[in-house]
Amino acid sequence: MIHAPLRLIATLAAVLLATSAAAQDYPNKTIHMVVPYPAGGIADKIARDASSELAKRLQQPVVVENRSGAAGNIGFDYVARQPADGYTLLLAPASNLTVQPALFKQLSYDLEKGFTPVSLLVLTPQVLLVHPGVPVSNPKELIDYSRKNPGKVNFGVSLGAYSHLAGELLKTQAGADFTAIPYQGAAPAMADLLAGQTQFIFNEVVTAIPNVQAGKLKPLAVAYKSRAPWLPNVPTMAEAGFPGFEVTSWYAVVAKAGTPRPIVDKISSELAAIVQSPEFKKRYDDIGAFTIGSSPEELGTFIKSETLKWTAVIKQAGIQPN
Repeated sequence: MIHAPLRLIATLAAVLLATSAAAQDYPNKTIHMVVPYPAGGIADKIARDASSELAKRLQQPVVVENRSGAAGNIGFDYVARQPADGYTLLLAPASNLTVQPALFKQLSYDLEKGFTPVSLLVLTPQVLLVHPGVPVSNPKELIDYSRKNPGKVNFGVSLGAYSHLAGELLKTQAGADFTAIPYQGAAPAMADLLAGQTQFIFNEVVTAIPNVQAGKLKPLAVAYKSRAPWLPNVPTMAEAGFPGFEVTSWYAVVAKAGTPRPIVDKISSELAAIVQSPEFKKRYDDIGAFTIGSSPEELGTFIKSETLKWTAVIKQAGIQPN
């Protein structure tokens, strides 16, 4: 008869052996990279670029799946219900990994317990843009203009996105008279700004550059610790009189919680090598983004710090969960 402690040890040993074998054999079939937003956006581009290179390195197909809807929650719910075996990965934008619990009363998944960090891939600063018809040349003038024209300074947002929270943060810090106008994504919000239907927007540098270069929008300041190399003549928010005002959009890969650690580490190291390669870096340098790469621990720490920061902004702005 086997004693209980010995039986437990034997069971644990068997589990460890099975996990080790699975990790050594990984991958032996197609990997799926889920994007919780439609094709054509920056999240989709990053997923496809990274997946293409990951497939080469792992010598297995990596297929991108767009499962969009409900502000990214449909994609997250799908991955949360898949096996924890490393064959379903999730390309996750920053706000989905940090503030969803503060924005939605009921989520079908547990953000903290349901996923494990893999690697931070790409980061792009936010830039404050105004329509050329707005008679301002810096953030303080925009704030003064809003006070002199109450109810007439609107900014387009995807509810809960960092671009939305950036506007709310500036509003509360400066006592500005801004009104957030919700849109189903960044593209329609940008379209209305270009048409003069709204007055300003916080937008990722990576998608702002074409409109700035064409003279269609006027950049007032970059919400980053230093000037963006793609907009060298545009001051930082700190230089414009708002020290510590930093907002960056970022994109990371996570996996289902419980995925064997050796598999997580393998994917993480491969992804970090991909985004830090000279070819990948140049590809994103050319469009206005920084490639990062990180360990699972570094990403986990970063997610926690961003969650604390932006959850506080949501509460301060009085944004109520849906």
